[in-house]
Amino acid sequence: MPILIFIVILLTGCMLGFIIKPNARLDRQISRIYIIIASLLVLNAALVNFANIQNAGLMNAMVFVLNWGKSLNFLLIGYFLVHISQVLKSKYHGTVEYPLDKIISSSLWAITIINGFGFIIETGYKLKNFEDLVEQFSHYGYARWFLYFIIVTETLGGIGVLLHFKLKTGPLSALGLMIIMLGVVLTNWHSNDPFAFSYPAVDAFMSLCLMMILYRFERKE
Repeated sequence: MPILIFIVILLTGCMLGFIIKPNARLDRQISRIYIIIASLLVLNAALVNFANIQNAGLMNAMVFVLNWGKSLNFLLIGYFLVHISQVLKSKYHGTVEYPLDKIISSSLWAITIINGFGFIIETGYKLKNFEDLVEQFSHYGYARWFLYFIIVTETLGGIGVLLHFKLKTGPLSALGLMIIMLGVVLTNWHSNDPFAFSYPAVDAFMSLCLMMILYRFERKE
C-alpha cells in the first residue's frame, strides 16, 4: 500500500508540473526548500534509527514525519522532472529566463542527500542489528560473507552517490544500488515472505530511478 501511495503522489507532482507553468523565481525557491526538506528528512531518519528514543509518542510522530517526508520527496521530484523536461524542449533553454542548470543542480542535490545518506544510515542500522541480520541472511540461504559484501557495497554506493558532484560517480553508484534493491525484492519473493518486507527496497529503487533521470537531464544540460 505505501508504494501505491508514493506512485500516486509522484503522479500528482507530475500533474502539478503540467498545471503550473515553469517560473524561474518560484521554481528556484521551491528547489531551495526541497534541499532543506531533504536534509531534515535525513536527520529525522538518523534520529529514528540511532537516537534510542524511549518516548513512544515522540517516536511515532517522527516515523509519521519520515513517511510523509518521503511522500513529499516524490511530489517535488515529479514536479521538477516535468518542468525540467519542458524547459529543455522550450525556447527558455540556453537563456537567462529560466535557471535550468541551477534547478537541475538543486533538485539533484536534494535527492542525492536523500539517497546517499539514506544508504549510509541503512549501513549503520545493519551494523547496529548485525547478529539479527546474520540470522536473517542464514534463513534466506546466504552465507555470512554475503552480508559483509552487501554492507560494503551499500556503503560505497551511498558514498559514490554523494560524491557525484565532484567525481561524477552518481550514475554507476545508483545503478549498483538499484541492482541490490532488486535482489532484496527477489529474495523476499522466493522466500515466500510478505511483500511488505520489500517496501523499503522498492521505495529506494523508485527514488534511485528518478535520480537516474535527473542524471540524464544533467548530461543534456
